[in-house]
Amino acid sequence: MISKQTVIPVISSMKGLEAFLLTPLKVCILQDLHINHVKDMIKIAHENNREVIVHIELIQGVSNDEFGAQYLCQQFKIDGLISSKPKIIEVAMKSKVLAILRIFMMDSKSLKRSLQIIDTLNPDVVEFLPALTYEIFPEILKNLHSEVWAGGLIKNATQIKAVLATGIKRVTVSNLELAKSNALME
Repeated sequence: MISKQTVIPVISSMKGLEAFLLTPLKVCILQDLHINHVKDMIKIAHENNREVIVHIELIQGVSNDEFGAQYLCQQFKIDGLISSKPKIIEVAMKSKVLAILRIFMMDSKSLKRSLQIIDTLNPDVVEFLPALTYEIFPEILKNLHSEVWAGGLIKNATQIKAVLATGIKRVTVSNLELAKSNALME
């Protein structure tokens, strides 16, 4: 299992990883990168006792399917995998890495369908986007057994606090400074 850090930054460059390594934060998400950079970034992070979650759908040069997921899990030794595809989440679960199912809440119908998938799949974590729909999170959380995260559109500490106050365990943000100044860690 990964660190108990409450706010997780998204890193999308080697320079971003270098800045992340200068913080006390222990876990990050890699996305918007080419596959050629990902392996080295994971190696550097692991050498610095950091944990890395990879968003497979936002990595260029790796297939966004079960085979790509197996490759990342087995060859890159990732700590977690994010995907909106249930088949990829199943691969992550079988590979014993943190399996994070990303759900986009567009309307009531898509949310209902997503909750059915979550119930069947039972991933380690469910991440709901956008996080600014946090007013509905207390109702959603009542029936979920997975840990729940939220991300997307968060711009400040007030929003982070509002999302976490609903019972969401972690928030993902694209701003490293926002993560650093707002993450509670154990």
